[in-house]
Amino acid sequence: MKKLNKKRNYNKAYGVLMAVGFILYIGAVAILNGLTKDKEFSEEENRNLETKPKFTIGSFIEGTYVKNYDSYTSDQFAGRNFFVRFKSRLDSLAGNDEKQGVFIGKDSQLLQDFQIRTKEETEAKVQAINSFADSLEGVNTTFMLAPTATKVLEEKLPKYAPVDDEGVFIESIGSMLSENVKLVNPTNELKNNKDKYLYYKTDHHWTTKGAYIAYQELCRALEIEAVTEENFVVEQVTDEFYGSLSSKIGSKNGQPDSIDIYFPKENSEIVVNYISEQKKTTTLYDSSSLEKKDKYEVFTGGNHPHINIKTLGDTSKKLLVIKDSYANSMLTFLTPHYGEIDVIDLRYYMDDVKALVEAQGITDILFLYNVNTFNEDDSILNLEVE
Repeated sequence: MKKLNKKRNYNKAYGVLMAVGFILYIGAVAILNGLTKDKEFSEEENRNLETKPKFTIGSFIEGTYVKNYDSYTSDQFAGRNFFVRFKSRLDSLAGNDEKQGVFIGKDSQLLQDFQIRTKEETEAKVQAINSFADSLEGVNTTFMLAPTATKVLEEKLPKYAPVDDEGVFIESIGSMLSENVKLVNPTNELKNNKDKYLYYKTDHHWTTKGAYIAYQELCRALEIEAVTEENFVVEQVTDEFYGSLSSKIGSKNGQPDSIDIYFPKENSEIVVNYISEQKKTTTLYDSSSLEKKDKYEVFTGGNHPHINIKTLGDTSKKLLVIKDSYANSMLTFLTPHYGEIDVIDLRYYMDDVKALVEAQGITDILFLYNVNTFNEDDSILNLEVE
């Protein structure tokens, strides 16, 4: 009987202790949340965080206030980054190798999911390119559709990862292109060099080495002589880069990436004009970006609506690059071949592209997209010619 009472007293004391501990924990978290200043941006996840919603009777009745406040507390509670990293580590230990459309592959390689959108959507995008190219006279048009690490390093994907084949997608695009558009597919050349550092482990972009190999393939297709790698000074500017895929899964998975930039040894004087920002520089690199989370922005300072580059290249040739961010690390390789290069990103450029071609006297056009952007983003439809 004494043992039974002792056990009951122990259980009661344990229950009280746990309750007090829980209350103290909740109180401590509440105090920390009250003392911690709200953040507008998460460097860890590379996204804007929810801010405290304004209370109104209407929003409370509609339920939007409670919903928004819940999102706010989820984003702003003290120690959030620690718990996000801790949960990600638990998921990895539990064998969960996919999160937010990102696969955690062999050697800590992060790879994007790839699911081909409907045939109608793809055909509409290709038709926009075809109509645009067919409306231009005497302009050489090329389309480089770049694979991601998901294709080139496919052996690193988790077993039975349900991704669509990027190679099949690129071939299908090629079969739909107008005869006025030359497709350049660098997949085989990238796969032949996959033992090299071609894609970042924590980011969705190719490395500068990957961009250089694709540039060589582009030169072969255009029958121009590529500048050899020996004609560049290669400098590692950081070895602390955790990229977009790391941000997506909310974890600094594995070792950080390094970023190399290529400086031409000869014929390298350029003037870079960021049209919308009304800013001019003499380099395609932005060293201040190395202090930020997204260090890939060292290339041109990120994406811009319109960049104009004047070079010491062939003044009779003017190039228009219509692109996503994969092109940012390739631009330096293109400067020796053209006297002037205009670069536009249709996600942000809202002016008439055909008018730009005519006004600038463009002789060559290069579409440069990775398969994920081309598959998922609809801004290419802004090209459509009436």
